[in-house]
Amino acid sequence: MDRTAFFAALRRRTSGVFGTSLTQGQVDGINGILDAFATHGDGRGKTLAYALATAYHETGARMVPVREGFAKDDASARRIVAKRAYGQPAGKYGHVYYGRGVIQITWLKNYDASSKDAAYDLVAYPDKMLDPAISARILIKGLLDGRWNGAGKGIASYLPTNGPDDLKNARRTVNITDKWELIAGYYKAFLSAIKEAGGVPVKAPTPQPVPVDPKPVPTIEPQPASGWVADLIKAIAAIFTRKQA
Repeated sequence: MDRTAFFAALRRRTSGVFGTSLTQGQVDGINGILDAFATHGDGRGKTLAYALATAYHETGARMVPVREGFAKDDASARRIVAKRAYGQPAGKYGHVYYGRGVIQITWLKNYDASSKDAAYDLVAYPDKMLDPAISARILIKGLLDGRWNGAGKGIASYLPTNGPDDLKNARRTVNITDKWELIAGYYKAFLSAIKEAGGVPVKAPTPQPVPVDPKPVPTIEPQPASGWVADLIKAIAAIFTRKQA
């Protein structure tokens, strides 16, 4: 992917998403999702476009991990969700498992299901979902395996490589069909930018050490002595010869 071309497409007034400018935070957030897709994605532009569209919607276009309601801290978020079913302390740690991250996962069971991908116990440390790398990785992995879809279907079930997109039901990979039409519009905008940039980012191959041909060690052939050194050797040899005679 040509990321310069990608961001230029997103900044275009007619892009359908950001308009004419992006903050550094938005650029960093998008780059984090692109990086996560390069290592954990399925290589499809449709999946990446839907991941970016989802993040755009769930974060209010910020593109970085946020707390539900864009609360500034845990206490504020708890007050916002207090009347919701998942807004009560749960589990052995007594945390409230409200929406966090670029994907806004809720409920203890969903934090638990994503702990392996996070490489952290998200039940014990739910705020780890605010880590950009962890949040982006879980966004990609969750869309792929359908862990938030009651039918267990991943995004490829609704956005097939070859075939028409079912954008209404694609939203079921995150949150039933809530606001699906809005997200469909964002998806098309991101997909257009991906195509303009030459396709999805891919993981760079790990550099391999270049084998070095061993150079032969030059051998030094003994050379016969010459000049005054040779004469000295002959003289010494003659002395020993006379003594032995």
